[in-house]
Amino acid sequence: MTMSDIRAYVMQHELFNHHDHQQGYTEIEQGRDGYDFTSLFGYADADLACAAGTDVDVKAISRQELATLWQAIRLTGYGRAVDLGSRALFGIPFAPDRWDEITAALQARLAGKSSAEIYTDMLAAAQIKWTINDCYWLPLESWSAAMPSFPSSYRATWRMDELFSAVAMTPFEALARATGRNVYSVSGAVQALNEAIGLMQATGRLAAIKIGMAYQRDLTITDPTLHEAELAFNGLRNPVVGGTSLQQRSGAVDARTARPLGDYLLQRLFERASDDNIPVQIHTGYLAGSWGALEATRAMRLLPVLDKYRSVRFDLFHASWPWCAELGAIAKEFPNVWPDLCWMWAMNPGEAERALDGWLDAMPFTKIFGFGSDTGLPWCVVGYALQAKIGIANVLERRVRGGLYSEADAREVADHLLLLNGQIFFGLGD
Repeated sequence: MTMSDIRAYVMQHELFNHHDHQQGYTEIEQGRDGYDFTSLFGYADADLACAAGTDVDVKAISRQELATLWQAIRLTGYGRAVDLGSRALFGIPFAPDRWDEITAALQARLAGKSSAEIYTDMLAAAQIKWTINDCYWLPLESWSAAMPSFPSSYRATWRMDELFSAVAMTPFEALARATGRNVYSVSGAVQALNEAIGLMQATGRLAAIKIGMAYQRDLTITDPTLHEAELAFNGLRNPVVGGTSLQQRSGAVDARTARPLGDYLLQRLFERASDDNIPVQIHTGYLAGSWGALEATRAMRLLPVLDKYRSVRFDLFHASWPWCAELGAIAKEFPNVWPDLCWMWAMNPGEAERALDGWLDAMPFTKIFGFGSDTGLPWCVVGYALQAKIGIANVLERRVRGGLYSEADAREVADHLLLLNGQIFFGLGD
């Protein structure tokens, strides 16, 4: 079967990567000798656990056990992304009897290249033009200094989820270290929070504020008073009950007690985003790994915030799967919401196509973000990028064949989904 014109157009198109967790040059260099075929797995580790019925350490189980599990997951979205990447980079299907060959091919492709050259190679293979990178694991005081450790096409997010679960003093101590400001009150914490954001802005590479707190708490955000937040903060600094320090016993306080503090800081964060026109990216829907509290992640919980902060541009992640239709309705109802398919093409390619198809009927195509790989190693991006392009091509091809779109319509939509919407939203040109 010959490739349709619109499919060919999509497959050669440059991409805007709306969300990633790429390591910096130093980290790539430090891990260089240890990268083998398992470094292509990306999120497939979670499907290996799903197949096994329990958590799996790919480095600890036997090669035969791993091969058996791989056979079970090779056709899932995660599994297909791994195979797509291996075929694209090395011309080798990701099969157990080829794993040693894949390791050798990966090492050969990395050999003789600096970390920067490795990135250049992999970004070209994936046709990535811009990347919004979330380095959540870096200490706050290291963020600004780390920016030169990424390609010039990378922009960063500011993320500090631990502040919003607010069950220990650790994140406030990190704010103090990063800003040189003593954080002894809620007002002091807000000042330090704003200064920390300012430090990232000064690099010229801050793209957005990222909120990934769905991994620690639900997305319902109340609007507490300063007094309520101060009570929570004082309890956090000196949590004594019956003469016994809870901090000494557990190193933390109850999350319900701390909620007014976390929510107060979130409200101030949205105000800063509004003042400086900084986009806000929020994780909604499915959680990486296993055993996640999914119900807490529904984007519907954010409606009061979306309504209150109408001048803030919200980028809501992961199609909010399994509530993709809900996110489509939210984005149609709230002009300040952009729905994002980042990671969705790997989680569930079929559902991603259905979501995109429905969204294209519900809202302007200029509002939809088509791709984000959401992975940690540059060679993993290749498979995820291909997977997204295949899915987007499937949707547009069906619309052309069904008479909904002309070829020109489909190309225009592709341009926006794949690249232009991101460039416009984040103010990034050629």
